[in-house]
Amino acid sequence: HTPAEAWNRAGATKALVLDIREPDELALGTVPGSRKIVRGFLELRIEDEVADKNTPLLVICAGGVRSLFAAEALRNLGYMQATSIAGGFNAWKREGLPVETPSSGLSPVELERYSRHLLIPEIGEEGQKRLLKSTVLLVGAGGLGAPAAFYLAAAGVGRLILVDDDVVDRSNLQRQILHSERTLGRPKVESARETLLALNPGI
Repeated sequence: HTPAEAWNRAGATKALVLDIREPDELALGTVPGSRKIVRGFLELRIEDEVADKNTPLLVICAGGVRSLFAAEALRNLGYMQATSIAGGFNAWKREGLPVETPSSGLSPVELERYSRHLLIPEIGEEGQKRLLKSTVLLVGAGGLGAPAAFYLAAAGVGRLILVDDDVVDRSNLQRQILHSERTLGRPKVESARETLLALNPGI
């Protein structure tokens, strides 16, 4: 189907537009009323999203290639009315068809940084927003606290509080990955803060 044919069919027959693009692509806009399943999870999640295999499915991606393969995969799963939208969302926009612009609450930088989290159904956009609003208190910025803080910062935990009254010693550097030769003699909390903000300035 061309985008115009797909839009007319969706309105006339209640066919479902299935958007299989990545979260960063969805941020550019979506077809009104479409369902979203990232291509990598399509076979795993389609039966939860669309139980009736007789539902007409109009599959859309960015340029029309992924949707061709996705529609074929869906037909192999028994969704015999699955077809691809030619030219994808790029053609959809060029033809001036209706577009919804999602307000995710995540900035473009955050959408890019956390894109792999957004692909995980158990986290997704809502989970990432909750991480960004969360606070974790870490007692100790040494052998265990250092890698824990590093991963929490990378994951986007919005506020980290570190408690440690020690200073950085050269013997720490073998395992305490937040610190370096440059921070020898400095309080571990200062060294840790500097390293974590260099990794993720948004926390």
